[in-house]
Amino acid sequence: MVAVKSDAYGHGVAPLARAAVEAGADALAVLDIDQGAQLRSDLPDVPLLCWLHSPDSDFGLAAKQTLDVGISGLWQLELLKAQAPGLGTRVHLKIDTGLHRNGALESDWPALVARAAVLEREGHITVVGIWSHLADTSLEEDQRSLEKFHAAVEGARKAGLTPEILHIAASAAAADLPETRLDLVRIGIIAYGITPFDDRSAEDLGFHPVMSVHARVIAHSGDGTHAVLGMGFADGLLPPLRDEGWVTHGTHRYSISSMGPEDMSIASPDGEPLPAVGDIVTLFGDPAGGSPRAEDWARWADTIGDEVVASLGASVVRNFIDDEG
Repeated sequence: MVAVKSDAYGHGVAPLARAAVEAGADALAVLDIDQGAQLRSDLPDVPLLCWLHSPDSDFGLAAKQTLDVGISGLWQLELLKAQAPGLGTRVHLKIDTGLHRNGALESDWPALVARAAVLEREGHITVVGIWSHLADTSLEEDQRSLEKFHAAVEGARKAGLTPEILHIAASAAAADLPETRLDLVRIGIIAYGITPFDDRSAEDLGFHPVMSVHARVIAHSGDGTHAVLGMGFADGLLPPLRDEGWVTHGTHRYSISSMGPEDMSIASPDGEPLPAVGDIVTLFGDPAGGSPRAEDWARWADTIGDEVVASLGASVVRNFIDDEG
């Protein structure tokens, strides 16, 4: 299952979802029902899991669009029953195993699985999966979470449920903890060539950036010491918080001097000539060509690579290039 949440981490959800399926993904994950419904017309037969819900969520739409829904609370089950009675909506019950990113608490799990079993017998839902998120703070903690998960699955089975899909591993655990690779593995940011680890690059793990970001030189400063690029923080670029940021043109690095809402200034730290007006400068995403990675920008901005790419606004034109082009 490839995660295409948050507009496929800022890459463009429809093209990236199609590319994932064409490359062999068995299923996709989005955040909410509306996102799943928007993808359904493009991908009529691919399982789509949506798991963030509010009292305004439309489970009737989920049933109509044959979406899989993650369920972590009794109120969600009751809302689903009220909005989609008798439709056998596909459900993945979520247990919290330590991350505390939704999921039913261990104390609430028996009541949740008992009620789910009743609604399944009545034809309102079909419990196809049980799942969780790992905290990924350490391998030992993930192993403890895995034990909690298997105990929760056993409790669900004792309640009369027969889930066919168990899943707990995302990008980090899928790489480092083989015992977490159950019936399905959810691959998120690593599929986009951005590492979830502090000590290993995506390339170390065999992945490469999907997105590279470029800006055009639109002017030179009056004294000729700086080039001005036509992108800024209003486009979703995260300004570096310290004097470490740099970009590339050809084989040369240029330091980031400042960033405004619509532009940014770069300078040559070693006296190399500035790129000419009209030249294209690489901001990040082509490490093979010498540019920074999204993870470098994340370090400069005190965040994570996910946010660097997902923050890029709609004003930034996306050009999609296939493997042959």
